[in-house]
Amino acid sequence: MSTGRLVLGALVALLVFWAIGAYNRLVRLRNAVIAAWAPVDSALRRRQALAIELAELLQAAERDVIDADGRAALQAVLAATRQAQAAAEHVQVRPVHAGAVHSLGLAEQVLDGALRPLRSLLDARPSLLEEPTRGERVPALLSALHEADAQLAFVRRLFNEAVAAFNDAVGEWPTRLIAGAFGFRRAAPWQPPAPERGPDSVFAPSSFGERP
Repeated sequence: MSTGRLVLGALVALLVFWAIGAYNRLVRLRNAVIAAWAPVDSALRRRQALAIELAELLQAAERDVIDADGRAALQAVLAATRQAQAAAEHVQVRPVHAGAVHSLGLAEQVLDGALRPLRSLLDARPSLLEEPTRGERVPALLSALHEADAQLAFVRRLFNEAVAAFNDAVGEWPTRLIAGAFGFRRAAPWQPPAPERGPDSVFAPSSFGERP
């Protein structure tokens, strides 16, 4: 066998080994994105469940305690939560699908906007907390929602780091050749629905439920 053929064979072997290594790396990084989504999904589901419980608890108040506008606000929370739950279901199936993650971000933005007026509602209707069950449970739910937001911010950051590592691999040369050949597409980071909530958040610890 001539030297040229030996060199060519060695180059082909190196190319094959590189391609296999690049493919395996992409698979590993994609799996890391999928694994990183699991705690995000868990935190989202907990937040959504708490939002529904809070809205339904307030909605059970007597007609003379909460007016039509307040009930409409609570209905908006329930509708937005169900929309966010449906969007989360789609992402759970394919966390690397950019379109599904983007749709979830929009749904969570709607939910966040629906939840924010609850602070004003509780300020305007202190009698909502006069009933013993609501007086104890509503502050507990607000505190739990605040904790859920903090947990969600932490696991979202880990997910976005996994997405960034995967996207870097998909976009770098020459790995992008393997990515294109085998259908690897860039994933989407999951962005918060609004600027990070601070101490003035509707979910932040407050004086709700405190009695003289």
